[in-house]
Amino acid sequence: MAISSETRFLWKVLLQVLLTPYTLFLMLLGRATVKELLSPFSILFEFLFEPRATITLVLLTCAAFIASAFIPGIESLVLHPGDILTLRLYTLITAGFLHASIGHLAANMLALFVFGRVVERSLGAGRTLLVYFGAMVLSGLFASVVYLALHMDTGMVGASGAIMGLVAAAVLLDPLYLTYSALIPLPIMVLGWLALLADFAGILGPADGIAHYAHLGGFLSVSVLVYLLRAADRQRMRRGLAINVVSALLLGAARWYLG
Repeated sequence: MAISSETRFLWKVLLQVLLTPYTLFLMLLGRATVKELLSPFSILFEFLFEPRATITLVLLTCAAFIASAFIPGIESLVLHPGDILTLRLYTLITAGFLHASIGHLAANMLALFVFGRVVERSLGAGRTLLVYFGAMVLSGLFASVVYLALHMDTGMVGASGAIMGLVAAAVLLDPLYLTYSALIPLPIMVLGWLALLADFAGILGPADGIAHYAHLGGFLSVSVLVYLLRAADRQRMRRGLAINVVSALLLGAARWYLG
């Protein structure tokens, strides 16, 4: 099943909503059915479940969050920097399915759905899962090494590192893809830049309880994971990188020119 863009989805829904009075009229004449009247909802359902790997990850993570409230000793599944020294490496995965709060979960799942759709449109389900879990492991390793070097025993939970891997892959694979997740149409690469800048600001600013090093590790992980993808995917990412660099330079030049 092909994964549609957000723009195509919105136009389809808008068209069906505008046709609702006409559909109601046809129903009165016995020439339309309730199913046709409810077509905007079927379009929404299709949109949500087109990216099968992405929606599966969302549902599994939500289920894990609910289950974590009933699992005794859940702390043993949290990732700590020292785990890579004691070879408790399973926490690199288990921590990615734990979240500190419903707000933490909701923010991550929205980002997972938005960026996961873009990656899955380009790579398909299997390679999207490769990027996701590869970034989850590499981001955890990166953050653990940094925290060990800083002599900080910081417990880490959440899918953010893995999601940042999807962010990096999305901005390289399809940088000009329009997303409406910020309520206005923006190229996906702009959201990626904003996410990366937020993490740099978090690293340089006062402690805020967010594992920014894990986020940065997830973003950088694609530089390794790209070599596990097909040659065509690597070529597409190189083109995407060029688009990102040129766009950033043009934006910087425009800001300088405008003072």
